[in-house]
Amino acid sequence: MVPTQQDVIQWQVQDVRCHRGGRLVVPAEQAPFGRVLTYRRAAGQRPAPGCASLVRSRGWIADLGQCGSAELLLGLATVAALRELTPEVPLHYSGPQAALMRRCALPMESTRHAWGPHVVRTATRAPVRFRVDSAEPPTWLDAVEPGMVEVHAALPMRHYLATEQTLGERLARDATPAPLFPSAHQLKPGHVVLVTVPGWPRRLDFQVADFAAVAAELARARGAARHFTVITSRNVTGAEAFDGLPVDVLCEPDPADCVDLFASAELVIGADVGLTQLAALTSRTDGSGPCVVGLYSRHAHTKWITGSDRHHAVATRFAQMLALADRSADPAELDDATWGGAADLRNVSRTLVADFAAECAGW
Repeated sequence: MVPTQQDVIQWQVQDVRCHRGGRLVVPAEQAPFGRVLTYRRAAGQRPAPGCASLVRSRGWIADLGQCGSAELLLGLATVAALRELTPEVPLHYSGPQAALMRRCALPMESTRHAWGPHVVRTATRAPVRFRVDSAEPPTWLDAVEPGMVEVHAALPMRHYLATEQTLGERLARDATPAPLFPSAHQLKPGHVVLVTVPGWPRRLDFQVADFAAVAAELARARGAARHFTVITSRNVTGAEAFDGLPVDVLCEPDPADCVDLFASAELVIGADVGLTQLAALTSRTDGSGPCVVGLYSRHAHTKWITGSDRHHAVATRFAQMLALADRSADPAELDDATWGGAADLRNVSRTLVADFAAECAGW
């Protein structure tokens, strides 16, 4: 497998990186920090024996903890992995996102609890417990041929391969194992959704006015963008910033309702938050889904992504450094005097974001 030019330069830090989604195969000496698989998965080898037989006999419980929606959605790759061993056993979800989980392609009953962890389990007695923590699985490196490795940096594949090794059984998926959220809604050509809900820290993310500038660029230079839907956080109004562009504003919609909204979109541009991940996991009846561009300020853009070839990223220098080092930044480490400028998305050209998003969408 011959690496593309992007793959070759992937681990060089730039002022801004526009990262195309999909699988990454690079020369071994240019791989990021990660853990080499002890078996050659690409060659069909299996991991060392694990607890698969116990899981089949007793069932399982996946405890995703009291996490945000991004951790939940990407962590469901563990649930998908365990489901492969027990495909006929009914599943049950309990936690704050019951309505959203009813939209998941994995069939399961759902019970809502306003507070507490996200838990998915089989309807069996004495299930084997799996703790799902986004901080634990490393980037996995798989030797695909002499001198070349596939980099499994996206969080869903990290979880999936960690579970595969615990089970000791070769699982079916080679990429994008997180379950999808299907919708019967059809594509509306030219519909662009902007997820302006900021992540942490808010001051370093694009603000509504920045997204409005991107929308203006798309409308002016790329005639394909004809209508915009803007998702905002509570107490934020932003329609006036769009200066006459055709726009609808939704204030903190329920994530379950966003599945149909995302299915109708041709392009989604969003902050590094759970709704943007959900957009990348939304699928239409024909198997397609929106093109998604996430904006990464202070999280590794190669980790907090689905791994789908329609899920792309714009990353600051700080996000790129975290990707290279394969680590997350503790809030105490994001010191403005040292790293504030390197992590500030507001330094990123709005025209660059618009042009890259349009290119990814094929406009």
